[in-house]
Amino acid sequence: MTSLGSFLSVINSTSLLIALPSMMVDLRMNFFVVIWILTVYSVALAVLSPILGKYSDMAGRRVVYRTGYLIFLVGSIMAGLSPNALIILVARMLQGAGAACLFSNSLAIITDAFKGAELQRAMGINAAVVGFGTAIGPIVGGALTQITWRLIFLANTPIAALGYALSRSGVAEEMRVKASIKMDWAGSAVFSTLVTILIVYLTLSPIIGWTGITIAMPMTALVLIAAFIYIEGRTENPIINPSIFKNKKFSPTITSTLLNSITRYSLILLLALYLQGPAGYSPLETGVLMTPYAVAMGLSSFFAPNLVRRVSSETLEIIGLFLIVASAFALAMSPIPYVYAAIAMSIGGAGMGLFYTPNNTAIMLSVEPMQRGVAAGLRTLMLNLGSAIGTALTFAVLATEEPMQLIGNVFLGLSTSLGYRDKLLFTRGIDILYVIIGAMSLLTAFLIIVEDRRRK
Repeated sequence: MTSLGSFLSVINSTSLLIALPSMMVDLRMNFFVVIWILTVYSVALAVLSPILGKYSDMAGRRVVYRTGYLIFLVGSIMAGLSPNALIILVARMLQGAGAACLFSNSLAIITDAFKGAELQRAMGINAAVVGFGTAIGPIVGGALTQITWRLIFLANTPIAALGYALSRSGVAEEMRVKASIKMDWAGSAVFSTLVTILIVYLTLSPIIGWTGITIAMPMTALVLIAAFIYIEGRTENPIINPSIFKNKKFSPTITSTLLNSITRYSLILLLALYLQGPAGYSPLETGVLMTPYAVAMGLSSFFAPNLVRRVSSETLEIIGLFLIVASAFALAMSPIPYVYAAIAMSIGGAGMGLFYTPNNTAIMLSVEPMQRGVAAGLRTLMLNLGSAIGTALTFAVLATEEPMQLIGNVFLGLSTSLGYRDKLLFTRGIDILYVIIGAMSLLTAFLIIVEDRRRK
């Protein structure tokens, strides 16, 4: 049942990418507005996940999780019926809030319900569902967009309704002392502002520039970080207790989550940009051609729990990271025939799955039960920060080779036929990024190896 929430969020995001060109033409939106439609969802998800995770630790997970389906349902209906971009932006914010309710509780609910080998298996199934949603999202999105892009959103409603019905009785609730709840509203406000500024700056700066009006954002973020540390150190019940980062199991694990999120999102984005740009495929064809990556990730996530019985979780994560390194370096030798690219994609997807499942389990088991909501929320925050950093890194490097307008057209699938010079420059930028992805995965593996030796 908890996997249904993950599936809903993933298939919504992956199918939406295919619908963006149609939405852009139908509602007369520019590239800047389209990026905001993607960004506002990530902002709401990243901002609210730790806050809602903290609240669910205190008040109980069932109500928060169940409410997430209702909020996502309302947001999906609003987006599907919206007459203009402004309504879609509000609707996407609601979808992000609903997804935050789901993501800040799903892994915590699984960890509360299962133990030992069963927990590993449950985490594997959850990750496999994410891989399945990633695989079919572009195909479903392409099929629905042939009718109307509005079905991308409206198709979410029966899934959300089913999830709500199942969650009413399918989530066991632990007793909480609700009278003692005192939320850290001051810390929540500062944290929300800080995360919003960081994600907006990382996402939009490659498009509108890193200096000028945007330079105030990182300066403001530094002030907010200092204010947040000050507030959290003096409040009775902080939204994010600084002591959680003193946990010698949690800190390195969540750091590896952030680094892997940067590489995972960058790899997906680069595959899409290459196939839609230098390779010349349409967005729908690109979604189908990227299926080997998603399928391999789903299968390896599903079978990872069986491998954990033979090798340690850390060893499995390291193997997965080295597979990502091999995949990135192979893809950096483009242009290569698609059959070889598909093999490289499969290797990279398998590596992601082998890392993803044991890493999720390690995060949830590294904290006490009453901190699992916060841990799940911080994990979601790191995933979204990673995607924002990955987007910024990708666009920043490519912008040194090609005009941002051309990169944006390729990203949206509006320009799938490039000249020889543009193909050459685009490919060179993509190859540089693949090398960076490989190096970052090597760094992540090194950190895990050092931490594993320290523990032993």
